Amino acid sequence: MARKRIGEFLLERGAITQVQLDAGLAAQKRTRQRLGVTLISQGVLTEVQLAQVLGQALQLGTVDLMQVQVEWAAVHMLRDRFCETHELFPFAIDGKGTKDKKLLVAMSDPLNQPAIEEIEFTTGLAVAPYVSTHSQVRAAILRYYHKAAPAEAAARAKPPEPVPVEEDPPMVVGEEIISASNVIPEGAGTSGKRSSDAVSRDLEFLFGGRADEETDVEKLERRFWGLLRLLQRKGLLTRDEFLAEVERGGT
Repeated sequence: MARKRIGEFLLERGAITQVQLDAGLAAQKRTRQRLGVTLISQGVLTEVQLAQVLGQALQLGTVDLMQVQVEWAAVHMLRDRFCETHELFPFAIDGKGTKDKKLLVAMSDPLNQPAIEEIEFTTGLAVAPYVSTHSQVRAAILRYYHKAAPAEAAARAKPPEPVPVEEDPPMVVGEEIISASNVIPEGAGTSGKRSSDAVSRDLEFLFGGRADEETDVEKLERRFWGLLRLLQRKGLLTRDEFLAEVERGGT
């Protein structure tokens, strides 16, 4: 079964409308940002609202990285580049000295399962994801990995001011004006009324599919880490052997 995406959770919880989701997906195709960041930049919702909705929908705890006591032992478990790429931050280790030891990870996108699987394989620890805001995760990375002062890290990680979404200007073809409000797909009738589903189909056609669906790269990552876990369970590959091979560059 395909995993749900952030847009679906926000829509189900009434945090955004279908029109806002479609606009966010279209903008995401241009900016290549994560959907949550795109919706925040458009002023559709705030970082705190996004974190609250995800926490409630996924039944995960939330964490305020500005208040929590960060453990350096947890920070040293992951590389800064990995944390930046996946917008996450390891802030504590739970159950030290027991077989149930877990790495507590703050994530702006707790649906990023490939990242969680990679952490579990490379660290040998189970991951307990917590929801945090994008700016708090970014500020923590700047502070603990790049040694930025707390005030500087918070300022650099502050999200940009929301920019209202404006309707795209109409395109003129010959003497006919074509806009998103009057383009009628073939076979859709001539009522002139567009449903949100019709707009979504147009966006899929124009931009090559919904950006909120699992990408080919994400599918490949998920299968890759699934294969590694299978090899590990069968005793065909150990974590140390894998890390050694990575260090050699596969040569």
